[in-house]
Amino acid sequence: MTRTRATRTTALPAAVLLLGSLLLAGCSDDGGQQASVTVARQQAAQVEAESTEQEAIERRNAALPGRPAGVVDLDGTPGGSLTPAARDAFIDSGTSVTVQVGNNGEDVAFQELCAGEIDLVDSAREISRAEWDACRSVGLDVVQFQIAADAVVVAIKSESDVGGDCLTTEQVRDIYRAGSPVTSWEQVGLDDVPLVVGGPDPDNNAFSFFGRNVLDAPQPSLTNLRSDYQAFESDQGSRFFVVGDTKDERLAREHADRARARDRARSDLLTRQQVLDDAQAEVRAAWQEQAKGIADRRSPADQERDRQRVRDAIAARDAARADLAVVRDKWIRVRDRFVVSRDARKRDEQVRGHVAYFRFSYYELFEDQLRPFEITTPEGERNCIFPSQRTITSGEYPLARQLLITTTTRSLARREVRTFLESYLGDADRLAEDTQLVALPEAAVRTQLSWLEGDVRPVLVSPDDEPVLERTAEPEPVEKPAR
Repeated sequence: MTRTRATRTTALPAAVLLLGSLLLAGCSDDGGQQASVTVARQQAAQVEAESTEQEAIERRNAALPGRPAGVVDLDGTPGGSLTPAARDAFIDSGTSVTVQVGNNGEDVAFQELCAGEIDLVDSAREISRAEWDACRSVGLDVVQFQIAADAVVVAIKSESDVGGDCLTTEQVRDIYRAGSPVTSWEQVGLDDVPLVVGGPDPDNNAFSFFGRNVLDAPQPSLTNLRSDYQAFESDQGSRFFVVGDTKDERLAREHADRARARDRARSDLLTRQQVLDDAQAEVRAAWQEQAKGIADRRSPADQERDRQRVRDAIAARDAARADLAVVRDKWIRVRDRFVVSRDARKRDEQVRGHVAYFRFSYYELFEDQLRPFEITTPEGERNCIFPSQRTITSGEYPLARQLLITTTTRSLARREVRTFLESYLGDADRLAEDTQLVALPEAAVRTQLSWLEGDVRPVLVSPDDEPVLERTAEPEPVEKPAR
C-alpha cells in the first residue's frame, strides 16, 4: 500500500464543456470531427456514470451507523501489540472516554471498520486491496498510524563464519521448517559446516512471530518446525546454544598458550627424568667401583675415595628424584589445564554452525556476541537488509512487522478517537521499551501527532497499483482539539 493526500475535483462540468466544443466543431466539419464527437459523448457518459456512482457512495456513507459519543471501539489482534497497555494508561489518565477493545482478528476488524461499526483496527499488516475497496465503496478514506515495530533476527556466533552473511526468507524457512533436510550450511550455498538449529519455545513471543511470518503457520506450534529443533525456555538459553558457554570461549582462546606450556613442561619433565636416570647409573657405577676396590685391596685412601663417590652419587640421585617430583607435579597441573582447554575448544568449535532466532530487542543487548544474517527476499526486491531500528521500523527488513492502527477520516473527526490516539502515540516509545518492541523514531511520532492535532492533513492509504489521482471527496473535517 502507498499513501497519498486527497484533494477535491469537479470533472463533470469540464467534460460537458468539452462535449459542447467538439459538437460545435463538428458542425463545420462533419467528416473530420465525427470521431471526436463520439469520443466526447463516451467521456461524458463515463463522467455521468461516475457522478452517479459517487452519489451512490455518498448515500451509502450517510447510511453508515452512527458512533456513540464518548466511546472508541477497537478490534483486531491486540495480543502482542501495545494496545492493552496503551488503553490502561489512557484510562489511568482520568479520561471520561470509554475504549472498548475486541479480539476478533484482523480480517473481521477491517470488515467492521469499513462497515462503520468500529473506529480503529489493531493489526500487524496493512489493509488489503479488497478491504480498501470496501471502505472506499462507502466513502471512507483510510489512514494508518504506525505505533511500533517488531522483528526477529537470525544469528550465529559473533566472529564465527559459515561462508556468508545473507539468507533469503525462503532459505530461512527451509532451514527451520518441519521435515527440513538441511543439515549443512553448504546446502544453502555456504560452507561445508554442520548446521544445528534452535530457538525459543512456544511461550516466547518470538516463536509465534517466526511461525506466522516465516513458516506461514497461522497457529504456530513445535510441529511446524523440524524434529531436531532445540527449543529453549529463555532467550538466554538460545544465546548460549549459539555462542556456547562464555567460560568455554575463554578457555578456547587460552588453548594455544596452554598447549605451549604443556610442551615446555613435558620437555622439562623429560630432561629431569634423564638427569635422574644418569644419577642412578652413577650410583650403580659407584657401588661397582667400591666393590672392585675392596676386591683389589686398594689402599685405604683409594677405598675412601670410592666410598665418597658412592655417597656423592646417592646424594645426586636423591636430589634428581626430588627435582623430578616437583617437575612431575607441575607437568600434571599443566597437562590437566591443557586437557580442559582442549575439551572447551572442541565444545566451542561445535557451536560454530549453531543458529537461532531472537527478538531484535534481545539481539541488541548482545550484539557483541551474536552475528546476524542479512535477509533478502527471493525475488531480490529487498537485497541483503541488515536488521536495525531504521530498516525494521520502515518495513525494509523482511523479517519485521509494523504494528499499525488503522482508522478512517470519519473516525478521526471524532474528538474521543483523536484523544485516544494522541495518548497512544505519546506513550508508544515507553510502552515499546517495556514490551521489548522496536520504538519509532521521534520524527515519525511527531509527524503522526501533527495529523491528530490538525496541523497537517493525514496521509491517506491507497493501493500500490492505483495511480495518484485527485479524489472526489476530501477527508472529513478535523476539529482541532483544545490545547
